[in-house]
Amino acid sequence: MSSLLNLNYMPDGRVINETGHDPAIERVTGFVRYFVGADLGQANDFSSAVVIKDQQLPVHDGTRVKLGTRERTVVFADKFRGVSYVDVVDYLIRLRNAPPFGGKSQLVIDGTSIGRVVSDMMQEQSVDHTAVQMTGGQEWRRSGRYVNASKTLMIENLAVLFASGDLKFAHDLPLRSEIEEDLASFTTQTTAAGNQIITQSRNASGHGDTGIALIVAAFASQYLTPQSIRVSKLVGMY
Repeated sequence: MSSLLNLNYMPDGRVINETGHDPAIERVTGFVRYFVGADLGQANDFSSAVVIKDQQLPVHDGTRVKLGTRERTVVFADKFRGVSYVDVVDYLIRLRNAPPFGGKSQLVIDGTSIGRVVSDMMQEQSVDHTAVQMTGGQEWRRSGRYVNASKTLMIENLAVLFASGDLKFAHDLPLRSEIEEDLASFTTQTTAAGNQIITQSRNASGHGDTGIALIVAAFASQYLTPQSIRVSKLVGMY
């Protein structure tokens, strides 16, 4: 029955099981999309970018066509320093548009501190992106291109995704050990009032930039999924 799976990968990230106009075959639409997360440092600090591939493809279970398991994988990581904000913006634009990310990627940056400067520069160039500002508390809310999100919520989200197997590292991912070291620098403490707070120690490689880039991308993959890509199933219509 695998011959039923004639998958058409669309430029916008949709993946469609074409039916060949057979009304007996379900037409199922899945997706392949990417979340480009970035943490931006001062001139003498590192900036980092991490990309999560997020896909859920049509499969045939022996009886019918349905959506398979959603898979999220960290497929790219990079870090750099000593470049101007103009160069940082140019790098992020080129990365977001590079194959295979182009046309099906969402750019999300840490909008804290200098992230606001970079966000303003991208806004002036009409670059679609989201700037996440880490806050206290346990919730998140959107206001235009800005999202205020609890740092605790974001870190717990990443921990849950890894623990459940919903997010994995690509086996050949560069900087994996450094990302893991960055993530290990975050610790959870409980206050006398019973509230959980996140603290971060400075590790040997820097201030946790690759870890923060991944935290931002994972948060976006869980809470900020693109509205232009919808999972759907249409039966006998094509």
